[in-house]
Amino acid sequence: MIRPVFLLFAILVTGIAIAPPAGAETIVPARAGALAAALRAAGDGDTIVLARGVHRDRVRIEHRVVMRGMPGAVLEGDSTGTLLTIVAGGVTLEDLALRGSGRRVLTIDAAVQVLSAMSVTIRRLAIRDCLYGIYAERADRLVVEDCRMIGRVPPMQEDGEGNGIHLWYTRDAELRRNDVSRYQDAIYLSFADRTRVTDNLLHDAGRYGLHTMYCQDNHLTGNRFTRNVAGCAIMFSNHLQVIANDFDRNRGPRTYGLLLKDCSGGTFRNNRLVDNTIAVFMDNSNRNRLEGNLIQDNGWGLLLFSSCAGNVITGNAFINDDYPVALDMRRTSNQFDDGHRGNYWSNHAPYDLDDDGYGDVPHSPVGAFAFLSKQYPDLSVLANSPAVAALGVAERVIPALRPSEAVDHRPLLLPPPVRGTGRPLENADPRGSTVAAAGFGVLALLGLGGMAGGRRSR
Repeated sequence: MIRPVFLLFAILVTGIAIAPPAGAETIVPARAGALAAALRAAGDGDTIVLARGVHRDRVRIEHRVVMRGMPGAVLEGDSTGTLLTIVAGGVTLEDLALRGSGRRVLTIDAAVQVLSAMSVTIRRLAIRDCLYGIYAERADRLVVEDCRMIGRVPPMQEDGEGNGIHLWYTRDAELRRNDVSRYQDAIYLSFADRTRVTDNLLHDAGRYGLHTMYCQDNHLTGNRFTRNVAGCAIMFSNHLQVIANDFDRNRGPRTYGLLLKDCSGGTFRNNRLVDNTIAVFMDNSNRNRLEGNLIQDNGWGLLLFSSCAGNVITGNAFINDDYPVALDMRRTSNQFDDGHRGNYWSNHAPYDLDDDGYGDVPHSPVGAFAFLSKQYPDLSVLANSPAVAALGVAERVIPALRPSEAVDHRPLLLPPPVRGTGRPLENADPRGSTVAAAGFGVLALLGLGGMAGGRRSR
């Protein structure tokens, strides 16, 4: 019995002796070249800690390591190339400030590049003065969370360069609780299927808060898109779930809260679209369901092109929009109720004699003036004029004057509750309506001046 016990003891001792050591931790001083040397010496499982101070290095992570910064640690570039490139899977990068990438779009100069590396986690980075914030290609299961990124593009400057978070051919990524501003697009997704974008603040972009191209089955939940040319531009992407987001204050000559181009089979529910030039724009987008959204204080509530078909718009609240719905076609297969429930229209005064909670008379959401203004935008100068008000009364009295077959057969008496993100929205700029009215007034005066000048010339 002694020999087997001795052998077992020897095996256990040998096993312990050959077990791999725990990952080493290396503290890197803020000295030129020190970080690059530490990463070359590191192995899988090691931890690299950047000491307080400015680390002037451009580095590459080729092993599965954890890299983090102490409070006050900064990785600073020399305004050329990318600061940090990750090519190993399973890397964690956290608690670090980065600044000073290059300016070349062709080489995608970024604060962080993730190239063909799976399951990388990036958290709590503060990125400033970089062309791209985080660029990832073929980096499935990437996680980016709790980062703040401020780029170089002035708000609403559409010819700027560089995106905040840019994913290409990256699937199953999760982008959570990031604050991204002053990039061309705050988030850009291309061939990035099954991405989950949750609880982000995407604002003051040169162009779009979020831009998707050729993406399938993405989920956008709990985000705020504000002060962009378009809060969210979804193009050539299908089967999206856009739920409980806020799209507000995206204003300008051609700005949108939510832009859908060639998007089908999506669900858009419980979103707040408030104080945008155009709340929802749809072109060649079919079989989507817009349900339970708040569409309030916009120039245009819903702008539909004739290329759209089979969409269901139900349970929404259209409140104080200049033009709740605008179409460019008389006949449409888009439905403004689902057979059971329609929408609430603040410009409609329904009555409910049978007390079932729905208006007894169908409502036509497309007014003749809205229909004409869609085709001839210069007519907007006459909005809210006595002639337009009289036209609206005539439409209600004489249904034959309605320009479109779009009808809500079950209009709601009261607006449904919509929470969006649940966070309070900033108050709309009180100067907005004044500025718009002044603009209309200037246009009207110029028109009158032109007419008078024409008469004098004769």
